[in-house]
Amino acid sequence: MVFVITLVVRLPARVLTGLLPADVVCDSPGGTVWSGSCGALRAGTLVIAGLSWQLHPAALLRLELGADLSSEDPAAHGQAQARLGLDGDVQITALAATLALPGGLGLVPAGTRGNMHLAIDSARLTGGHLVAVQGRIALQQLHIANPAADLGSFELQFAPPDPNAGIVGQLRDLDGPLSVIGVLQLARTGSYELEGSVAPKPDTGADLTQVLQLLGPPDTQGRRAFSIAGTL
Repeated sequence: MVFVITLVVRLPARVLTGLLPADVVCDSPGGTVWSGSCGALRAGTLVIAGLSWQLHPAALLRLELGADLSSEDPAAHGQAQARLGLDGDVQITALAATLALPGGLGLVPAGTRGNMHLAIDSARLTGGHLVAVQGRIALQQLHIANPAADLGSFELQFAPPDPNAGIVGQLRDLDGPLSVIGVLQLARTGSYELEGSVAPKPDTGADLTQVLQLLGPPDTQGRRAFSIAGTL
């Protein structure tokens, strides 16, 4: 019995990595199943270096994998709690992370630079698709190349999930030269639709003001409507 317990406690981390989904790869696993690390975790185009975990033994009694996750990657630093069920559903809670704005994010113009701060209370993924989320995403220090301009920071706030409404986020500006409000709707298929309005502030530059004119004439409050749709 002592031998079996010792063997289980010392199981190498590579045993756990074999349970990951097919599109998730843990490079250079280290430590044990219970307290281990990946030199780099790869999931599609996402790569996180210096990922470590502490497994929750009690979750195994529910036939689930539960762990505290932490990343020391300078480009994606943060921590979260995650739970993986037998059905493949992933539950994420207490996610706090800061990372560079991912390239190809359809919600912002191509070539935009900046940081993304995640403060997610809870999220659930089914079949690899986001089906519920509650929390806040802040896009900080955004800079566009054409015309060259600093856009400041923006916030997406997700209220507690409503099964009848899907995923809905409220967009607003935090600072910068533009006044922005909008509503983001996310479908389980990964498609999104963002509708809102934008208006220049008194200190908005001439180049940026000219770009806004491409949205058409303003309403009586000086705001111009915009709509963006696509797939994440």
